[in-house]
Amino acid sequence: MSQIQLTIKDASESLGVPKYSITNLCNQGLIPHVRRDQRHRRILEPWQVDLARVLLGMKQAGFRPKEIRQYSRLYRQGPSTEAERLAMLTTRKRQLWHEIETRQKAIDFIERQEEVTHAAE
Repeated sequence: MSQIQLTIKDASESLGVPKYSITNLCNQGLIPHVRRDQRHRRILEPWQVDLARVLLGMKQAGFRPKEIRQYSRLYRQGPSTEAERLAMLTTRKRQLWHEIETRQKAIDFIERQEEVTHAAE
């Protein structure tokens, strides 16, 4: 029984990202054990596509490259690292909420200044 395998092109279409995004993850060693087919195309297994999805999401969420490498390493170590991975995600989420609050205060300030400036005209 063969397991489903995807080319980089198929995986990129499935994830809705450019091929180079997944290729870069492979080249950086963040997606390990990538095999090649007879035509030398990279072939990904479902767990590797899942890992790519997570790592690309982390990049979009503003994780630093060092944190993404650490998360990838922990992910490959399996369920025993779930608590540490969850802590990384929770910490970043908290940071993002703080950034949102800070940006909202800045928007509120600008809106007040617009009102004051417009009223003075």
